[in-house]
Amino acid sequence: MGTQRQARRQTRRPAVSGLDVSGLEGGAAGTTGGAGDGPRYLVLGPLEVRRAGAPCTPGPLKHRALLAVLLLHANRLAPADLLIDELWDGHPPRSALATLQMYVSGLRRTLDPGHGRAGGDPRLHPVLRTAGSGYVLSVAPGELDLDLSRAGASHGRRLLASGDCAAASWAFSSALALWRGRPLADLGPARLPAYHAVRLEEERLALVHDRIGADICAGRSQEVVAELAELCARHPLREAFHEQLMLALAGTGRRAEALDAYTRARRVVVEGTGIEPGPDLQAVQQALLSGLRPSATVHGRCRGPRILQPATH
Repeated sequence: MGTQRQARRQTRRPAVSGLDVSGLEGGAAGTTGGAGDGPRYLVLGPLEVRRAGAPCTPGPLKHRALLAVLLLHANRLAPADLLIDELWDGHPPRSALATLQMYVSGLRRTLDPGHGRAGGDPRLHPVLRTAGSGYVLSVAPGELDLDLSRAGASHGRRLLASGDCAAASWAFSSALALWRGRPLADLGPARLPAYHAVRLEEERLALVHDRIGADICAGRSQEVVAELAELCARHPLREAFHEQLMLALAGTGRRAEALDAYTRARRVVVEGTGIEPGPDLQAVQQALLSGLRPSATVHGRCRGPRILQPATH
């Protein structure tokens, strides 16, 4: 269902300037995207590494887990102590440091096999070099799908702030197209601490929220009602999705259904947390009770009474 919605948005995309989206589209298709013949690192789903379009993902699970942590610290020092803690979840064996060094050597052979064959100093490896008490994985622009997604999201927010809601929606959709499923889905908590995947999933949901907000601003409330109903069911305590559902329903003239959606949301929130919904959700309910309706053309963050206006009769 979500893939079909994204495909429809891609076919009617507006002109978007200021961002090279070839890398975004390539990432969704599994090609080399904006990185040319260099490696492509994919963490927004099962971990994958591609070079010139061909897969070269490390085989051993611990090698893949190490690569995932290094990618999440791309171009920054990842101390050996941190890597050991991540790989063994705070319970390392006595041989952890030596084992880590062995894993690093294996990764170096996978990421740039020619360097070792040529007799290069492993400490000066062009992709994974030793630095002080740890390691630095060098990732160029366009090589990591997470970086591309974040760049697309930032561009979409700039477009939204400028008032170009349709272009912002397409930019957000392009960034979301890079997500191939649950982040690092093939590793799991037994190989990598679960909070990495949780943090990335939070980032994806924030991007979904931004894209839906742009759609509502662009006057496409009808198109997002079903999607929002599903999101509210899957994430019942995320008030932002309940708020958007109310706004989308009201934007299509379904004011009574919007108020019913608030009643359901309030019940779920109170039962799940023991407290009343937050002020943003309550503000939309109060505005609708006062006879206001959402505007379909106001840009910016779609929340609260700022995008509500008196209903015309």
